[in-house]
Amino acid sequence: MNTYMQWVLPVVVAVCVLVCEQVAAQVRYLTDRNVFPSISRANTIYVDVQASSWKPRGRLLWDPPADIRAKLIAVGFEIVREKTHPHALTLTGSYEETRGRQFGINRYGTVLTGTFRIDHHEKGPLFEMTIQERAVLTPSGTLPYLDSLHNFLTNPYYHFLGEIIDGQIHRNQDAHAVFLKELHANVVRDAAPQVSDNPEWIPEGIHSMQQAHTLYEPVATRRTIGEFVQAEDNSIVDLLPNLLNHPDVYVKVRSIEAFGEFGVTEALPLLQGLKKNAQEVEVRNAASATISRLTKTSP
Repeated sequence: MNTYMQWVLPVVVAVCVLVCEQVAAQVRYLTDRNVFPSISRANTIYVDVQASSWKPRGRLLWDPPADIRAKLIAVGFEIVREKTHPHALTLTGSYEETRGRQFGINRYGTVLTGTFRIDHHEKGPLFEMTIQERAVLTPSGTLPYLDSLHNFLTNPYYHFLGEIIDGQIHRNQDAHAVFLKELHANVVRDAAPQVSDNPEWIPEGIHSMQQAHTLYEPVATRRTIGEFVQAEDNSIVDLLPNLLNHPDVYVKVRSIEAFGEFGVTEALPLLQGLKKNAQEVEVRNAASATISRLTKTSP
C-alpha cells in the first residue's frame, strides 16, 4: 500500500460522518443449501478478482484483490497463488468503479460495484454476492469518490466478506448468522483479528489494510444493525443490550434506536436507566427519543 493510501483511509473514516444506512447488497445461492455440509473441510482457495476504474489512467486508491486475500487469510483460508495449483475453492469476480451522477462542472460521482462468486472444484458454483455503493452529497464536504469508497468498505457484506465465506463454507451459516457472531465478538474483544505474518502470502502494506479494517469497524457495526432493521430481522434484538457496551457512542445510539424500530417494549426499563444515568448526552437523548417512540408520547 502506498503512503497516500495509508493517509487517506483514516481521513475518510474521520470525515465521512454521515453514512447511507441502506445496505446495497444481494446474496444469491447457485446450488442447494444442503451441499454445504459436504464441503465444510474445503480450505484452500484461489482468488481471481479483476479491478477497474473509469477515472484517468484507471488508477485505484486501494488494492481490492490484496484486501480480499487478507480477509480470507484472517479467517483461516489458505490462499493458492497459481490457478494450476490444487485448490478446493475459487473466488472469482470483479471490482468496478464507474462514473455516476454529475455533481458539478467536471465533477462526477463514482459507483462502486463488487461481484464475488464462490465455486467448489467438484460441486461447481455455490453462491454469489453483489455489493454496490454510490456517492451522495453530504454536509461533510468530502469528495463524492471518498464517500463512495467509505460506503463500500463499511458495507457489512464487504467488511465481513471473509467471515461470510468462512461461515457459509465451514458452518453453513447465512450472512445474518455471521453478522450476529461478529457483532458479539467485536464487543467482547479489544484486539483486531490476527493476520498471518507469512511474507509469501501477504503483500507489503497489508497490515495497514487490517488497521483500516479496525478503523472502519464502528461504522460497519452501525450499518450492520441497520441491515437487520431494513430486513425486519429481529434476531439481533437479544444482542442489542450487549452492543450498548461497544466503545463507540454512535453504535450505542444505533442500538438504542433499533429497540424502537423493532418495537421492543420490554427494553423500556433499560432505556429509562440510560436516559437517567448514561454518561454520553447522545445516548441519553437517543434513549429519550426511543422511549417516546415505544410509548407513543412526546419526548
